[in-house]
Amino acid sequence: MFFQGNEKYNCATYLRLSRSDGDQQESNSIKNQRALLNDYLGKHPELHKVDEYVDDGYSGTNFERPDFKRMMQDIENRKINCIIVKDLSRFGRNYIETGRYLERIFPFMGVRFIAINDHYDSAEENDDKGRILIPFNNLINDTYCRDISLRVRSHLDVKRKEGQFIGSFAGYGYRKDPKDKNHLIIDEYAAGIVQEIFKQKLNGMSSQRIASHLNELGVLPPNEYKRANGFNYTCGFQAGLNQKWTVVSVNRILKNESYTGTLIQGKRRKINYKVKKSHDVGSENWIRVEDAHDAIISKGEFQQVQQLLELDTRTAPSQTTVYPLSGFLRCADCGQNMIRRTVTKNGKKYQYYHCSTYKNGGGCTPHMINSEKLTESVLAAIRHQVTLLVEAEKVLSNAELASGEQIGIKILDSQITALEAELERYSNLKIRLYQDLCDDVVSREEYGEMNTRFAQKIKEAQDKIQEIREKKQEALKHDTLLPTWLEEFKQYEHIKTLERRVVVELIDHIDVHSKTEIEIHFCFEDELHSITEKFMEYQAHHGNEVAEE
Repeated sequence: MFFQGNEKYNCATYLRLSRSDGDQQESNSIKNQRALLNDYLGKHPELHKVDEYVDDGYSGTNFERPDFKRMMQDIENRKINCIIVKDLSRFGRNYIETGRYLERIFPFMGVRFIAINDHYDSAEENDDKGRILIPFNNLINDTYCRDISLRVRSHLDVKRKEGQFIGSFAGYGYRKDPKDKNHLIIDEYAAGIVQEIFKQKLNGMSSQRIASHLNELGVLPPNEYKRANGFNYTCGFQAGLNQKWTVVSVNRILKNESYTGTLIQGKRRKINYKVKKSHDVGSENWIRVEDAHDAIISKGEFQQVQQLLELDTRTAPSQTTVYPLSGFLRCADCGQNMIRRTVTKNGKKYQYYHCSTYKNGGGCTPHMINSEKLTESVLAAIRHQVTLLVEAEKVLSNAELASGEQIGIKILDSQITALEAELERYSNLKIRLYQDLCDDVVSREEYGEMNTRFAQKIKEAQDKIQEIREKKQEALKHDTLLPTWLEEFKQYEHIKTLERRVVVELIDHIDVHSKTEIEIHFCFEDELHSITEKFMEYQAHHGNEVAEE
């Protein structure tokens, strides 16, 4: 036992203030703690102050504090044999750990412990009052800290739900508003880099090539950029000094929905108020707020990029961009992706797409199709579709103005009618399925599987109906009632070459039936069908008028 029998004590004064567990009262300030401790020392000449230990900004729920650990090291080195604190809550708020130090560690090491405001002094013998009250005080401090933690967490969740940013550092492309630290504003330089990354991805550039391009230009990666701008920023992805852009850092930006103006917080939670380690929270429990800050990337562009990230976008070593149709081609028979292959014939190279199942020996047929001819066919189909839509919009818009009919609204109404019929069909199937179960026509396993499938179809139909109804309400607010998505097609009215971005914006996927037959599934396929059908119907009834126009 250390210092046994000493009459004079070498003392340490320990001061702590937390910014998160309710220690913000003026009486608990470091300044006031120091004044109280020095006043106590002045009245007790037998106590010789060796050093002062201060943990400013550290919670009392654990003892992983830098100056506390330094103090314990000095105790082990026999520099100190007495600790003085303002009260037990300054020493710690963890009931079990605080009790372990007071009842086991300090007595074993011969350390005197004094908590002034709790009137506790371990050197006083037969202090039955202290021995009874101290454990209760520790428990009260622990409970108080737990309650504070719950209140703080609840308060932060309220701020999150209000769309207030509560993180320490703004994401790359944003910075905290100097007038409001809970609001994000655009960092023009970094936002420009983000926009360029999305642009290059939509143009068919691979994430690896984007990273290499940024490194060639000398663009600082996010972490280095933050430190270069004076932020004391560290993260778990650091690999050393002079970091460079990588595929991971590029993809992290491409997957970050905050660039659309949506603030997503609460992805990680601390286990409890005593354990600072955090764990991931399911996406269903994330706190999402739309339009919490200005967008850098449109929602449409963001969704297109997410689609691209799910596709096979590998490039040949000599290529910087992926082929325009990579990831969009499917075998019409087995549904698997088509793979690009180069064949050399008579010294000339030809590119073909063929079924991946066939290539891997899965039993399908080749479905081989020439890449050049495929590209020409897709380009021609896009031109035809765009031309048809431009003509349809012109005719239907004029008809709308002439007749007062809301053509666009009728198109949306027809979609709702079709979906309602589908909803009724699956609802009836679900009802009949239960009767089949009662009649032992299907097993419980079959019932469970089919019931889940029908329920999913019903949910999809309901969601789609709600989406179209919202579109309808939005359309009624504008002068033109034709669908706004037409603009995405119209911009390619004079397209001359098939580029990656065009494919991403207009095409969902392409089914390859044979070397001469393909089926193109455009984005907004239901909408396209409705407006085309309406156009044909209008032509059938107003042929002469259309011809005159």
